[in-house]
Amino acid sequence: MDASDIHLERALDEYNSTVNMLEANGTSAELVEAYVNRGCILYMMGYLTSAMEDLTSASEMIEELESQGTEIDAGTYVKDHATMGAILFEQRSEIIEEYSYALTRLDRLRPDSNHFDKAGIIRMCIESAQNLMESEYPEDAEKFVRKGMDILERSTDKWSGNRKMELYTLLGECLLAQGDLRAAMEQYSEAITIGTILSESREIENMEEVVVPIIARSQCESDLGLDDMYLADLELAIKLLEEMARINKLEDQDVLIKMHQDAASALMSRGKVQEAEAHLMKAVTMGVHGAKDYLINQGNNRF
Repeated sequence: MDASDIHLERALDEYNSTVNMLEANGTSAELVEAYVNRGCILYMMGYLTSAMEDLTSASEMIEELESQGTEIDAGTYVKDHATMGAILFEQRSEIIEEYSYALTRLDRLRPDSNHFDKAGIIRMCIESAQNLMESEYPEDAEKFVRKGMDILERSTDKWSGNRKMELYTLLGECLLAQGDLRAAMEQYSEAITIGTILSESREIENMEEVVVPIIARSQCESDLGLDDMYLADLELAIKLLEEMARINKLEDQDVLIKMHQDAASALMSRGKVQEAEAHLMKAVTMGVHGAKDYLINQGNNRF
């Protein structure tokens, strides 16, 4: 058992004692907090069913207390429902109801709210947005992304810069899923700009996070028929990926191979055969299966 597991076990023991003590006195704001805290610990330990039971109990108590005029902190409310949303996502169940509840108090959430600090809000917003995007709720995901961006608006430290880049990329994904390609491109461009600045100042955490919005923007450009911009972004993505490969930072070469193939196709359509074949040969030397057949087929299509 590592140190984090030991810490969680101790925290669980403490919250078990707290819950047992408070349950004797019936529903109270303190018991709600204890249930939320224990539910979150159980979630982190992988006990999803038990975590859901605690968080559901907290939700029911919140409703009861608020009907009696007791105000519950926005942090407690959002933490409860966003965590239930995350659990349901892991269980591959419907998530929108719980995240919708969380959204009703999201505007009140502050870095000094219960259960949260600035980093905690950002992590929650990113996780919630990713879960909602994967579950095909881009409009709701966008609301979490924009909350995270609001919290980081004036932050200039390294960690915040990397999270801003991540959030702008996510916002691009949300807008793209809603069919607004040009607005998505704008957000991807913001992410690329931030990533470039972080890279130049050697504050970037992961260069792949810069490449992702470049590739995403290139696909928007392709769909909009912006061929020059599309090819320029492909070449930029290839350059960055090749640099990552050179220093052994590229975990999956398939992405780079795909970029070479896409660039070759774009160049071939312009009649730039030699440049296209140079990209294809790079894919061949990287060992991609079928690249040689692809090259032959492209050559046959010219005649």
